[in-house]
Order: sequence, then structure tokens, then C-alpha cells
Amino acid sequence: MTERRARRRPGENRKRLLEAGLIEFGLFGFHGASTAGIAARAGVPQPHVYASFATKQELFLACVELSCAGVRDRAGVDVPRSLQRIVLQALSAVRDPALNDALSRELGGLRSCIGEVRFAALLSAAAAGLLDDEA
Repeated sequence: MTERRARRRPGENRKRLLEAGLIEFGLFGFHGASTAGIAARAGVPQPHVYASFATKQELFLACVELSCAGVRDRAGVDVPRSLQRIVLQALSAVRDPALNDALSRELGGLRSCIGEVRFAALLSAAAAGLLDDEA
């Protein structure tokens, strides 16, 4: 007989999915990440992804908003790699017509907030981090 896991508090699956989404989307981008991979990393059944977020796009945008808020809170300094990567992946997905408006707004706001130089440094650090992980 299989053991039942402890019941989670309300909102805990959503929080786990956002944390997992930061990693999966950061590594694989919007088109490369799968909801199955995100669910597995979060330790929740895949149907819970769609119970918390109507679409993969909604989950990605929530991760982008969370990342941009985290970068703003740190004023562009000492930004964790997971947040850097999402910003870079959001920039790479900005040409997707379904994501363009929301991503342009979010990234433009971040760039205005932290300034051009810090924004460029953030993207550079994210790209370097992805390249380092490949080596």
C-alpha cells in the first residue's frame, strides 16, 4: 500500500510551481520547458499545474513578474542566477505574439527601474551563467 503524503497548505502547490517554473523556464525557456517537467520538479501531479494556472503562458508570465520584482528589490545588485535567467528567457520570448505585450511591458518597466547599464549587466550575467552550465 502506498503512503499518502501530508496535505499541503492552501497556496503551497502554487508556490512550489512558481519555484519550479523559475528553474525550468530559466534553463529551457518558454518553448523548451514543459508543464510535466515543472510539475515533477515541484513534486505535484501535472493536473495541479492547470488548477493553479490556466495555461503554461500564465505560469511563465507569473515567473517573469516574480523575477522582475526580485531584481527590482535588489536594485540590480547580487541577483540570484535563477532570476537572471528568467529575465533573459523572457527577452528571448518577447517576439512570441501571445507573450509580446506582457513581456514588453514587464521588461521595459524593469529596464527603466534599474537603468540601462544594470539591465545590460543582468542579461550578460544570465547568458554567461547559462554558458558556464553548458561547459
